[in-house]
Amino acid sequence: MRASSEQIEIIKASQGLQHGQVMKIDACAGSGKTTTLVAVTNANPQKRFLYLAFNRSIADKANQVFPANTRAMTMHSMAYRHFFHGGARPTLAAIKADMLHECFPNKENYELYLLLNRYKEFLISAEHDFPGRDVKKIFELVAEGTLPMPHDHYLKLFQLLSPEEQGLGRLYDCILVDESQDCNPVTLSIINRASCCRIFVGDSHQSIYGFRGAINALARQKADVTLQLTNSFRARQPILDKANLYMKVFMDILYDGQVPYYPMNSMINEEKLKNKQTACITRTNSSLVDLIDEYRDTPARVYLVKKPEDIFRMAIAVKEFLFDQRHDFVGEFKFLNRLHGKEKLKDYADSTADVEILSAMKIAENYEDDLYELLDIARRMNNPEAPIVLTNAHTSKGLEWHTVRLMDDFPDLGFLYMRCRFNSVKIRSGMSHLEQQDERFKDFIQELNLYYVAVTRAQIKLVDMTDNAAYQSREAILNHLDECEAAVRKAKDRRKLQKDSAQERAWESKTAHKHHKKTELRMWETERGTMLNRMRKNIMDCAVSANNFKDFKNLLALGGILLQKRKSGWAYVDFYGRGITDERLGKEFTKDSIMERLNG
Repeated sequence: MRASSEQIEIIKASQGLQHGQVMKIDACAGSGKTTTLVAVTNANPQKRFLYLAFNRSIADKANQVFPANTRAMTMHSMAYRHFFHGGARPTLAAIKADMLHECFPNKENYELYLLLNRYKEFLISAEHDFPGRDVKKIFELVAEGTLPMPHDHYLKLFQLLSPEEQGLGRLYDCILVDESQDCNPVTLSIINRASCCRIFVGDSHQSIYGFRGAINALARQKADVTLQLTNSFRARQPILDKANLYMKVFMDILYDGQVPYYPMNSMINEEKLKNKQTACITRTNSSLVDLIDEYRDTPARVYLVKKPEDIFRMAIAVKEFLFDQRHDFVGEFKFLNRLHGKEKLKDYADSTADVEILSAMKIAENYEDDLYELLDIARRMNNPEAPIVLTNAHTSKGLEWHTVRLMDDFPDLGFLYMRCRFNSVKIRSGMSHLEQQDERFKDFIQELNLYYVAVTRAQIKLVDMTDNAAYQSREAILNHLDECEAAVRKAKDRRKLQKDSAQERAWESKTAHKHHKKTELRMWETERGTMLNRMRKNIMDCAVSANNFKDFKNLLALGGILLQKRKSGWAYVDFYGRGITDERLGKEFTKDSIMERLNG
């Protein structure tokens, strides 16, 4: 590929880097980061480079394309080789809260969960001192083999060494950090303590691993030289324009123009494209299972990017627990043996904030015994050349396809932005305005970046089935935000009214002991009747005003009612989280009746 002017500037800058200096390259999706870095290493044959990749497959490919003066590996593999290059090797596995019961017998589930989180946070932090005796005890139990060793544990051990013991400055002249937006503090600490040059390369807007502790090092890293790659060799301009639109609008709103966004420009050569596949990208595993079910009759025509076991393992265990009453689990599902029934499992998932269990419960309840057949079908979706590709947004990163279909389980970014804006958040003292914005809107930023990643997987055609597809201009997005703000404010007013009513009822219960039960019952009956009548009116108004099902759903949302799909039909859910089935509201509110009205 012929080098662009941006790439030529980066190559020249790399040749002028002095010992210990840092260069930062913000590269858009499909901008040829690897090609640029290969050119950098070729242009500096006298230097020894270490290329740090995000995962092993990228490192293996890099070793095939980089010249002999470059060694490619992951940060974890580098740390692992340092400690376990020979002799006994530890048992590598994640630590579950259930494994800590015997080590801390006096602690409850939620206490073990909090302790395990403190341990995990310490592993990915830049800190050198233990945050408490209990975390230190876990460290010791891992060292003696009582507990398995998570991969982040030996990486932390490597970070705790001195720079001289790590030896990076002695072995290499320059470290190339790919996908640097996904660095976490422990990784960044190791890299920045090395005395050699460092070149950070990545895309700030592809930072999607905040749940793993990633901090977007590209945005935080100070540098002596900062350059950009804004030319995308992957996608047509209309696809890039869609990503540009959403990123530019929300970056301006979030940071008042203080953080620049560099729009992407298409330099695609369509004649060289060989991939004709269509990829269906979901946001969640449960929607991915729905797609596997949809293509169950033609598995040979489908390629599943994510490992089938990673999708179904937890769901099958939960299914066997809920429906087969099994209580002889071992290994990672041993914790299920101590629980009894759906409510206890849900309480456990809530107390430990385990969203994986909640997702597995949804899949298990939807498919039950059909899960085994779906797993078998998923295993047969193993042809990388198949015309249809199924993946979720996180596993789509780094990949590209001729056509991309974004499924409808991605969140409405307007509503998510407003929820973050109105939610209270603890701001630490000393935080800058930009850091405060990052903290307040961290959930929104992760979803915005995930949407950006999913959109920019498309080369030629993008079919956007998300709620965000309806807003194709800056004005449309801003108008939608106004509607979302009104809806969120209305919801907050309702919650405040509910809180005031609850306080009033509490006062009445203290001052009217004799009539306590009768008063509460009468108030509930009145509230329930009023709520149902109001909901019936809102639904019918929306059905009359809507032109189609999407309009109907959007109008409901603006009116404070969410529509949820269930096996037997629909459920209307108000802002208090109370779900009411369509049958309970009456025949005219059932799925068939509403669809007949909309189509009529």
